[in-house]
Amino acid sequence: MELLLLLLLGFASLSVGEYAQEDIDSGKVLRDLSREAYHNAWARLEGKTEGCTQENVRVRKEWRDIPAKKRIDFVRAVNCLMSSESLNPDLEGARSRFDDFGVLHHQVSNYVHFSASFLLFHRYFTWAYEEALRNECAYEGPFPYWNWGYDAHDVESSPLFDGSATSLGSNGGCLIKGPFSNRTVNLGPGSGPDPYRYNPRCIRRDLNTAIASAWTTHRNTTDLILDSPNVELFQAIMQGDTRYPESRGLGLAVHGGGHFAIGGDPGGDFNWSPLEPAFYLHHGQVDRLYFIWQNLDWENRQNISGTATMYNRPPSDEQSLDDVMDITPLEEARTFRKLMDTIGETPFCFLYD
Repeated sequence: MELLLLLLLGFASLSVGEYAQEDIDSGKVLRDLSREAYHNAWARLEGKTEGCTQENVRVRKEWRDIPAKKRIDFVRAVNCLMSSESLNPDLEGARSRFDDFGVLHHQVSNYVHFSASFLLFHRYFTWAYEEALRNECAYEGPFPYWNWGYDAHDVESSPLFDGSATSLGSNGGCLIKGPFSNRTVNLGPGSGPDPYRYNPRCIRRDLNTAIASAWTTHRNTTDLILDSPNVELFQAIMQGDTRYPESRGLGLAVHGGGHFAIGGDPGGDFNWSPLEPAFYLHHGQVDRLYFIWQNLDWENRQNISGTATMYNRPPSDEQSLDDVMDITPLEEARTFRKLMDTIGETPFCFLYD
């Protein structure tokens, strides 16, 4: 009876083979799964009157679903961070609060990719960025994500990259037009002898539809959710982790595909990619898929898997929910357990539409 009810609502969580391929490819199945996850998370807030509630929960939205004035204000807030004083005055190249996020990512890159902390680090890191925009630069709109599938077959025409005032700027060896075309990247690149030196240069993008259409389609994202029975495989398929047969043939996979659909400098730099303003919308989508996957089977998806080092090199201990995620000075250190739930009150209180 319960399964029949879910089917009638259009919310049943089935395997890939039980959906029509055309519905997967069109994004219909992903929309249905997203709606189910939102419904399940919303229901967990029902009756709450303190902490994170249905009245105060924030809802993150796809870039094109945010009103134009709010998108322009988001760009204003990012520019504000780019003009604010760094928390790392001893580092020559760290010239702004925006740069601080790149510094932290560079420092921990070898511990937060292909490791147990990949999903929760990037959830916490992206939230810390949102908090900086709100608390230091007065941004009040929805935090945006980029649903890659909408633009997988023509990235340059995306409202995120079309160069208009409501975009994050254009394509180009240096950004040709639109927001951030007059901004500089101050740190990196990763191959330099001193990555923290001051090295100002323009933001470059190399938007790549071939990569996007291979790795970031609605089919790619939907298959990720439906083919992952546990968090170990979810993060492996998300990243194309070659240690697993299930993800060995996925190449860049959705995580790398989103990064290299943007490409350029610093967007294509493993260590310094957070210095590309679109990084946070890309990782908003990464976290959205994690949110959907978690909330389709909430009781059974409250764990982590893996060690503390990338590819377990050098070998390190398996991590547990009681281990600590330290992203100071951006935010305080917290246990993994505190970061599992986007409506868990401390620190999070947000959903994805």
